[in-house]
Amino acid sequence: MHPENIPLYNEVALGVHAPIYSYYARRIVEETSITTGHCLDIGCGGGYLGLALAQITALDFVFCDQSGEMLACAQENIAHFHCATRAKIVHGSVQQIPLEDQSMDLVISRGSLPFWEDLPTAFTEIYRVLRPGGQAYIGGGLGDPNTREAMKRLRRQTYPDWQEKQRPPHHSDQQYQEGLTRAGIHPFLVTRNDEGLWIRFRKEIQ
Repeated sequence: MHPENIPLYNEVALGVHAPIYSYYARRIVEETSITTGHCLDIGCGGGYLGLALAQITALDFVFCDQSGEMLACAQENIAHFHCATRAKIVHGSVQQIPLEDQSMDLVISRGSLPFWEDLPTAFTEIYRVLRPGGQAYIGGGLGDPNTREAMKRLRRQTYPDWQEKQRPPHHSDQQYQEGLTRAGIHPFLVTRNDEGLWIRFRKEIQ
């Protein structure tokens, strides 16, 4: 994203789009039951999903992104949400996560998945940083149909000239499944429905 577009994007994400992140944060808690420990928000952008999750859990967070500009935005948002004592930012990519082995209880991401070029390496890295029993919950979407339609109506009213951020197309389900398999991850779950595309897996306890 061009740096000059970040302030508007951040304003929309924290305002009109906020229910999307709250929706997925609740779903992550409901489906993983992880509310304490350490969480990595990979490809975090402005930190929106992680910060939504911070509002309803006692997790500590690492926000990681390749963009220095987006990390600076995330740092401001962390301060805005009074999460500075529970969060830190690191510069890096999903293909080479700058964290120790088995250091995270939960790895999350929303919206970065289409940009991942080397899926087996990305999934291997996520699995590496998960602790035994830790879980990954990564994907993208705009919430359930009701959340999505309410958001779009409000966005048309508030930002009539809004243009969606250009993203590469998602990989196919088969490509995701092949990437997970090549990373040696099993079992895993890839779901694509009216709530988005999401990939889940757990690091087994040996």
